[in-house]
Amino acid sequence: MKVTKALAALMLVGMVSAVQAAPAVLDTGLVQMGLFDHGGLGALGTGLNSYSGDAITPGCLCEGWGAAAGGIGNYNYGGSTSGITSALLTTTTASGAGLYAQSVVTMANGLQVTHTYTYAAGGALFKVAVSMTNTTAGVLTNTRYARTLDWDVGPGHFSDDFTTIYGGTPTGPGGNVLHTSTNPFDVPNPMVTRAANANLNVVNAPGDLGGYFILGFGDLAAGATETFETYIGAGRTTAELLAAFASVGIEAYSYTFDNDGPATYGWGFAGIGLPPVFGTPEPSSLALIGLALLGLGAARRRRS
Repeated sequence: MKVTKALAALMLVGMVSAVQAAPAVLDTGLVQMGLFDHGGLGALGTGLNSYSGDAITPGCLCEGWGAAAGGIGNYNYGGSTSGITSALLTTTTASGAGLYAQSVVTMANGLQVTHTYTYAAGGALFKVAVSMTNTTAGVLTNTRYARTLDWDVGPGHFSDDFTTIYGGTPTGPGGNVLHTSTNPFDVPNPMVTRAANANLNVVNAPGDLGGYFILGFGDLAAGATETFETYIGAGRTTAELLAAFASVGIEAYSYTFDNDGPATYGWGFAGIGLPPVFGTPEPSSLALIGLALLGLGAARRRRS
């Protein structure tokens, strides 16, 4: 077949569009997540969607992340940004066990923050590997990362929701966790703490709440990179979600369920200087968790 210049150009455009999309919806087969180019959730009307519907978009889109250096915090919140000079979301595979997407954000404070999204825990979770790189020629002091998320879990969404936060130790924040709160209703500037349930572990606190975490990593040399992981997803029960958390070594977390609903939604951190909350599972346990979640996915598809 003869390929003309025009046809070749069209083919090239098609290839580029296949691997580059902003915004995009990622789908593990059990959980869907809509991403803006800057890595915030809620794109294309999807926040975090699973067994009982979307757990983020029913109320305000009070969700986002931020990073700070030298006392200056830049962030995105509810789809808007502050101090983000460029952002690019590249998606190579949007669904299934091979899903892969990456958001690369350059900030005015000198940090480049990359979020890499992959499949985890048999599809119950998205793994989000985070790296913060110093793009300047000097040391960036007091580097921080913040994550905030307002849980609105159905069917009651607000009044029937119960939220838990664990900061890494029995008494609250530990390791790289500097601050926690159940108040998600403000921009995630990592230099700003909040008063509501500040630095307290809470279990099944009622009401329209969420999770706010600030992580601290100290000074970052020129060209150096700090890395850690976050995980976000859902289970049909709290026990199922926590089993998924255990399978990936979660060290601190937040989750919410509706007392009339069929699901618990949560997110957590790993690689932040703390022991895994649930210990280190045996390889056989990980295999059983994966098989159980695959079975739930098959049952869900048969009912849909």
